[in-house]
Amino acid sequence: MTEISFYVSKQEGLRDRLLVACRLIQKAHDKGLHVHVHTDSLATSRQLDDLLWTWHPSSFIPHALIENVQQEKVTIAHDYEPLEHCDYLINISNDQPGFFSRFAKMGEIIDQSPEILTDGRKRYAYYRDRGYTLKYYQL
Repeated sequence: MTEISFYVSKQEGLRDRLLVACRLIQKAHDKGLHVHVHTDSLATSRQLDDLLWTWHPSSFIPHALIENVQQEKVTIAHDYEPLEHCDYLINISNDQPGFFSRFAKMGEIIDQSPEILTDGRKRYAYYRDRGYTLKYYQL
């Protein structure tokens, strides 16, 4: 059963969630995990793609937008359901990915925007009510 961790930032806004995602992607990549990042749009996917190239000067994480994917261990998309290599799912969107249960682990990234908080709480309750293992980290 999927273990779901909620990472709640003290900041507000998409850029902050993307930076949290970069840190989680780095940790998962360092462990050799296949990571899929689910975003809310192509624009957000591209923002994360750009940020992964520049967020840390001594870090390089091979990754690809799904439209350009070959065999990368880190993929990013808003409208794609990965069918293989389902180690770790990171959700930056404000929706629950319908395919989350195929992943061993999932990270939900929440910021202090009212809509993001409200919808994050709804997803937390959904997962809790279905017996998923939940963790909570205030950043």
